[in-house]
Amino acid sequence: MQSTVVSERWTSRSADLDAQDFFDLPGASCFALLYGGGGRWIIYGDDPLLVLAEPDTDGLTFERTGDVPPIHPDLIGFIAYEYGYSLEPLLAAPTRRPFAFPDFHFCLHRRLRLFDRATHTLYEALRETPRSADEVPSLVRPGVFAAVKDWESDTPEAYQGKVARIREEIASGNVYQVNLSRQERWRFRGDITSFARHLYAANPAPFSALVAGAEFTVISSSPERFLRISGGRIEAQPIKGTAPRGESVAEDERVAEELLSSPKNRAELAMITDLLRNDLTRVCRVPSVRVDAFATLETYANVHHLVSTVSGETRADLSLTKLLQGVFPGGSITGCPKLAAMRLIRELEEVPRLVYTGALGWFAHDMSQLDFNIPIRTVWASDRELYLGVGGAVVWDSDPQEEYLETVHKGRSIVECLNS
Repeated sequence: MQSTVVSERWTSRSADLDAQDFFDLPGASCFALLYGGGGRWIIYGDDPLLVLAEPDTDGLTFERTGDVPPIHPDLIGFIAYEYGYSLEPLLAAPTRRPFAFPDFHFCLHRRLRLFDRATHTLYEALRETPRSADEVPSLVRPGVFAAVKDWESDTPEAYQGKVARIREEIASGNVYQVNLSRQERWRFRGDITSFARHLYAANPAPFSALVAGAEFTVISSSPERFLRISGGRIEAQPIKGTAPRGESVAEDERVAEELLSSPKNRAELAMITDLLRNDLTRVCRVPSVRVDAFATLETYANVHHLVSTVSGETRADLSLTKLLQGVFPGGSITGCPKLAAMRLIRELEEVPRLVYTGALGWFAHDMSQLDFNIPIRTVWASDRELYLGVGGAVVWDSDPQEEYLETVHKGRSIVECLNS
C-alpha cells in the first residue's frame, strides 16, 4: 500500500460500562464491535478511513499522542475461510458465494473506543490521515428483528452420510481427522443488532463480535481463540472435544468428567494440538514452540469443551502475510493432515464457509500485537439473508448420528435467539 501516516490522539477517563452500552453507539456508518464476555477489553471502531483487502501494511505508520492505551487495535476485521485456498495452489478453487462477501476485510476506523474492564478506563481516539474518505453506511436497519429458517445444506441423513464417507477416508489412510460443517439459511427483517444483544445475553462468549459493513454483517459468539501475539510470543488455543451441558448440577459434573477422560475427545485434541505445534514452528523461533496446557475444561451456556494452549517466540521479520501462510486456516477447523482434510472439505461441503471458521479480530500494524478468534458459533448476513454454520471433528470412532447431534448442541444458542 502507499505510504500513509495515521495521526492518533488519545484521551482517557474513568467509566462504568458493560458490553450492552456499546450497542447504543453504532450510527449510520460501518463499524466493528469486539465485546467478548470475560475478556479484558471491549473494542469499538466506526467510520472506516481505509479498508485493507490484502494483508499489506507496508507504508502504514502511526503517530500516537495523549493517554495511549496498552493495546493497539490498529486494524479490525476478518479473514474468510476461503482465503486459505489462495495460500495453497494445490487446493481447488472455492465454490461460488451466495452474496458479495470479502475474503479479507480489515478497517482502519476514524473513531476508536477501548474500554478496559480491569481498570474501568475508557480510552477514546480520533484518527486522521492525509487521505479523505466518505462515510460509508452499514447494512444495519431499524425495526423489530424476526427470522425464519428456509434452507439447510444437509438433512440429518445427508450429514451422517458425509461422516461415514470421512470414516472411509480415514480407514484408507488418507486423513486422520476432518472438521465437517453444515449451514442453515434464515430470512430476516429488522435490526440485526438486537439479535446480537440477545445472543450475548444468552451466551456471553469470550470472543463475541459484531462487524457491520456496507454489504454484510457478521455476528460471532465464538469461544475459541485462534492466535494472540503479545510480549513477543504467539499463542494458539485450539478447541476439540465437545459435550452438551447436563440438565442438573450432578449430571453436568458427570458429563464434564466424562469429557475430560474420553479417549476419543482427547485423541481429537491431541491430533490438532500437534498440528498447531507444527504450524507455529513455521512462524516462531526454533526451538521455542511448546505446549503450555493440554485438555483443560472450558464451560459455556450449552456445551463443555476441551482446550489446549500452544505458544512460541515470534520471529523478528514476521508479517501478517507470513503468519497466514504458516498457520491459516486454523487446524482445529480443518483436520489433519491439513491439506488432505481441506481437499475433502471442499468435496463434501457444497457451499462456501465464508467468515465461518476463518479468523476475526484485530492486529497492530507492526505485528507487535494481534488477537484473532476462530469464528465458530457465528452468523453472517446480507440485507435479507442470514447464514449459520455449525460443525465438528470426525475421527475413526465417530458415530454419524452423534456427530450430527453435536452440531445441533453447538448451534442451540444461536437458533434459540433467532426463533425468539
